[in-house]
Amino acid sequence: MAADLRTFLAQLDERGLVERVEREVDPATEVGRLMRELDGARRAGLFTRVRGSEMALVYNLVPTRETVALALGAEPAAVRDAFAEALRGRLEPVRVDDASVQEVVRLGDDADLRSLPLVTHSEKDAGPYITAGVVLARDPASGKRNVSFNRMMLAGPREAGIRTMPPQQLGVIHERAEQGGEDLPVAIAVGVHPADSLAAATSLPPGEDELALAGGLRGEPVRLVRGVSVDLDVPADAEVVLEGRVRAGVREPEGPFGDFLQFYVPELRNHRFELTAITHRRDPIFQTMSAGSREDVNLLGVSREVVIADAVRSSGAELVDLRLGPTILGASIAIRQRYPGEAKNVGLAAIGAYSWLKVCVVVDEDVDVHDPDDVWWAVTARTSPDRAIRVVEGAPAFPRDPHGVHASRVVVDATYPVGEDAAFERKRPPGGDRLDLAEWVTPP
Repeated sequence: MAADLRTFLAQLDERGLVERVEREVDPATEVGRLMRELDGARRAGLFTRVRGSEMALVYNLVPTRETVALALGAEPAAVRDAFAEALRGRLEPVRVDDASVQEVVRLGDDADLRSLPLVTHSEKDAGPYITAGVVLARDPASGKRNVSFNRMMLAGPREAGIRTMPPQQLGVIHERAEQGGEDLPVAIAVGVHPADSLAAATSLPPGEDELALAGGLRGEPVRLVRGVSVDLDVPADAEVVLEGRVRAGVREPEGPFGDFLQFYVPELRNHRFELTAITHRRDPIFQTMSAGSREDVNLLGVSREVVIADAVRSSGAELVDLRLGPTILGASIAIRQRYPGEAKNVGLAAIGAYSWLKVCVVVDEDVDVHDPDDVWWAVTARTSPDRAIRVVEGAPAFPRDPHGVHASRVVVDATYPVGEDAAFERKRPPGGDRLDLAEWVTPP
């Protein structure tokens, strides 16, 4: 059996990481609030009765590093290495004839986006959105495939606004088609294995196939089948595929939308998707994601961490660990420092390698970069701000910045002075390694 959303959901369920919601839920007023609770619980949520749709809905498949590791068949500490290995060992997708995603085919007027369990994520969003859609398109110039995430706002039974513009590759591809007066055929796969989502969230150079990376991450090729209404291959084991085209020369209002920085992006004139077919499994499980959630940061973060790790190692530093978060504009890096000022050099190397990195905190090897409380402890306990903070002025970190809040970057050296280990040794309980509390607590 090929790895897909269902096989992964079963793995989560075996570990007690799935919460089932069997009461009917309103996707406009209730699901978004329940998604926030699932974020806090760090559990996946499976909604079996969503008002207005016959499809189930799943959310929060990879809210932790441990669940990302589970998706990759790796240990949590080896996630970055597993991703780097997959980059070197990509597996090209294969074409098949048996496609579970085409068990049900709806064409023409039978294909209606309103049949999907689309969620209104934030109270001021312009409407319900598709947020977990993996968009597949082919460059009309090179014939190469591109795979990416793009938000889509419901605009009618067969229309949706789609957010894409250059320099994002899909925007470049659509611009080329548009210059030739052509619509751009696209397919949107919803409900795929997290390895496929991780690949789609990776910014590969133009012409490199994200599905080959997905194959490397899975350890098996992604299975593809020909679309029923577009000249594209689509993931055979997805839950749902939406086929159609992004229209040439058409821009319509889209937004507001609560974006990944937890603010609303305003209404913009964005591209328009026109639906030609919906195919899906019997009893499909639709997927949604929340912009800026832990799941979103986990999917976007791993590939960018690999870039930062390479830069840190190239500086000559001994990297212990690193983590992006709580947004992909911030990073915590642990090193085994060797000389005064090395932490600042590491931070500068990181922000030079990753153009969106705005805040970089460098800590000692005894700090857990996956625990924001531990990182913030180091900042407050081990730094003198006048010496620890290096602001890089006039170096924008994020291009969409009409208010000037991303116009500079900062490196925070939260390491203790080199050679003063004894003075800054952290207190520990006596007796050695940690104990498992569950072995000591009296059951009720």
